[in-house]
Amino acid sequence: MKPIAAASRALQATLLFAAAHSLWSTAVAETFTKHGHWLQVGPNPCAIVAADLNEDGLPEIVTADRGSMGDPREERPANDELSLLVAQPGLTYEAKPPLRAGFAPWCVVAVNIDALKAPDLVVGSFHDARNRDLTLFRNLGENGFEPSTYAVPDAGLRYESVLNDDEQPIYTTPGITAVAVRDINRDGFRDAAAAGWASGVIAVFPGHAETYFGAPKLVEARGGPRDVQLADFDGDDQLDMAATMYNSNEIALWKGDGAFGFTEVRRFASRAPLPHKLRVADMNGDGKADLIVAHCFTSDSVAIFFGDGGFSFSVSQEIEMSDKNDLRVVEDEVRDAIVDDFNGDGRQDLAASCFASERVCVFLNRSSSGQGAPLSWEQERYSYNDARPYALCSADFNGDGKRDIGVTLWQANSVAILLGR
Repeated sequence: MKPIAAASRALQATLLFAAAHSLWSTAVAETFTKHGHWLQVGPNPCAIVAADLNEDGLPEIVTADRGSMGDPREERPANDELSLLVAQPGLTYEAKPPLRAGFAPWCVVAVNIDALKAPDLVVGSFHDARNRDLTLFRNLGENGFEPSTYAVPDAGLRYESVLNDDEQPIYTTPGITAVAVRDINRDGFRDAAAAGWASGVIAVFPGHAETYFGAPKLVEARGGPRDVQLADFDGDDQLDMAATMYNSNEIALWKGDGAFGFTEVRRFASRAPLPHKLRVADMNGDGKADLIVAHCFTSDSVAIFFGDGGFSFSVSQEIEMSDKNDLRVVEDEVRDAIVDDFNGDGRQDLAASCFASERVCVFLNRSSSGQGAPLSWEQERYSYNDARPYALCSADFNGDGKRDIGVTLWQANSVAILLGR
């Protein structure tokens, strides 16, 4: 594993100062308007996806409703449901019976797994002693879903997380916190990579013609992998892998061989403690993949690691949620970050959910054409008092051709929508 060179660290420190104090400005919140009605979902919605599940041109909303987590030895240590809201004309939604996954569903992806046209749902569960670690809901049409569960066997898994006063684990293994779905070996079947935070592994489930997913192959990922993404970083037409390491405050990169083999090639320190959410996008328009990392404690920031090509990210920029950013206290507490072109100007923008300050921060990319790092940003803020914004997704909810943002509200057990103007 190669550390970042001292010169790169010095440049990063310079960009940190610039991003915090001069490279974003606050603007009137005018890119979005708040939809006047919140949509009721299950307890503590921690993930959200919006996709057209019934081919009517309108995106449905699915939330993973984790609930409160208790002792893993309890009969129901957490909630095990997903809320399904079916879109109707006029930005109204019909709530369907919840879908049942493993306990503490933590993440959900909408992607076509089988040969049918409509997207299916893949769910990772964090706190399930019954080994319902991955659940596939096959979309059968007419709002019907067929569940199948997949396990990461406990044999050989270590536990790398918190113990209680009796020195017993307070979570289950492997503790799935993120799932990425792509066709890794290009055989026409979708594969899934799942971050096992509590065990320091990434479980790679090969696609299977009959069972949809096969037995997982484990990739060692010491340091608490919290989020995982699959992308071709080195241009060899094979998918590689990146993960945020929540416990060790690092970003880790693996080179893929196209046959489910992943070799760790690099680790480097993130810009702040507790990196969790990870996105891959070309933020500066140079044709190279960049890494976007959200930090969730007192740093209150999202960092962009600009790709040099291959597995090198020598320059980074940290975008803080406020101009104060007192590292002694939690002011904003970033819980999610998404990337999209929100205003249709051809540049990638950012949005972050701020749990503690109860707002969504949108950063519009105001960089000039050809501008290198650091990029320039304009911030807009949208408040949700007494609601606690948590997870985000982007979609065109009302069919007007503009990007909107779906926001789960943890304390209100609801979904709010920011409509693009």
